[in-house]
Amino acid sequence: MSLKTFHIIFVTMAILLCLVFGGWCLNSDFAKGHVGYAITGYGAFGFGVLLVLYEIMFLRNLKEKK
Repeated sequence: MSLKTFHIIFVTMAILLCLVFGGWCLNSDFAKGHVGYAITGYGAFGFGVLLVLYEIMFLRNLKEKK
């Protein structure tokens, strides 16, 4: 497995982790009445979106170099 392939898989897994963790924070029973869980959940979704944008830029850059 090349380093580029590993990077793509690693970033994809990080995106999934951010989205699942954000969903868990917002839907958790612990989150009822706790603002910190909502902030953390929306922050995780924000990082997930940033990672999606990063991966798109990485794939475009990888495509241009070929």
